[in-house]
Amino acid sequence: MLAIAPAIFLGDGNRNLGLIIFMYTSPVFLILSFNRQIVSVENLLILGFVFSLFFSVLFHEATRWSTIFYSIMFCSTFISYVNFLHWGYLGIPTFLKVVRFLIIAYTAVLLIQQLCVLFGLQIFNLSNYDPQFPWKLNSLSSEPSHSARIVGLLMFTHIVGSRLAETIGEKIRVSRKQSALVWTFFLWTMITMFSATSVAMLFIVVVAYLQKVSTSSFLIAIVTVVFALIFLPDELLDRALGLASAAVKLDYEAVLRADHSGGMRVAPMLILLERNEIFSKLGLFGNGVDSVSLFMSDYIWGVPEGFSGGGLLSMWFELGFIPFACFILFSLKATDSINRPINFFIWAVMIFIAGINTQMVWLAIILLYTLKYFDQYAKVVQKKK
Repeated sequence: MLAIAPAIFLGDGNRNLGLIIFMYTSPVFLILSFNRQIVSVENLLILGFVFSLFFSVLFHEATRWSTIFYSIMFCSTFISYVNFLHWGYLGIPTFLKVVRFLIIAYTAVLLIQQLCVLFGLQIFNLSNYDPQFPWKLNSLSSEPSHSARIVGLLMFTHIVGSRLAETIGEKIRVSRKQSALVWTFFLWTMITMFSATSVAMLFIVVVAYLQKVSTSSFLIAIVTVVFALIFLPDELLDRALGLASAAVKLDYEAVLRADHSGGMRVAPMLILLERNEIFSKLGLFGNGVDSVSLFMSDYIWGVPEGFSGGGLLSMWFELGFIPFACFILFSLKATDSINRPINFFIWAVMIFIAGINTQMVWLAIILLYTLKYFDQYAKVVQKKK
């Protein structure tokens, strides 16, 4: 439910109504498991975040409570998932099977959409489509850049999870042909989705794969990367490199000139870096929900009035430093980003630059937390051996 956003379920602001209905059930599972709650640092930090949300909105009379409750629903879903994961309801073979299925499903839908464009048919499961860029298709997510990040994250999860399964001693029945098929689907999605984000995700996946491979696998990976780079459009590489170079300079105007589409996520953060503060009432407790939308369009050209953005820095500006700090600590701990540089890179690309009330953020948190859980379990198995 967190990994897909079918167009039929998308409401205003690309909210996944199917996911929202699903998340309404999470409090039921919390109540049913009240006597078996898992006490962990992650759960304590997320509860601290929830309480800090209520504390912050007390300083603002005009608060859009739907936004606050939406955040709480995501938190409740995470806690419910963690409880059932620790009770052994999800084994690593089933987990990896679902991940592989999602990778294949994304590519299958993308192929159908591409055939629709090729033959001039009505495009299946269409969302956020610009006819000027006919091959930028959304697949199973709400937009192409989201699909690129999600498929990249799923492939990373599959690679790391498969190694953990071997350590634990679980037999994953995937032949070489099936593995090659998954890699083919992944590369097809990354190359033909025409999203600059796919370049970053391709880099993450290749680094994860090269962390523990044989000489022959290393050579295969190098050939694969070279092949992918050859077939990636030059425009995507130029946009990705230009965006990275401009972001390092902390110049939001240069970021927008380098890649306006990708810069829409980075530029608002650079603007908020100058506006956020700590040692003041507004810095600690925020300027109020939706306050970023009151001024952001004055800086970002080509967007409608009321445009918002800024990733987690917008939460700092609107709700204050306390909820921001709680969520930063929670997300870093849950995703094991403090101990693993590649996880930190994923955290930066998929969590820090995105808004808290997006399913992609919570998908990243849950998948990386699951890998962390199985990694800890694998270490226990190794000690017993």
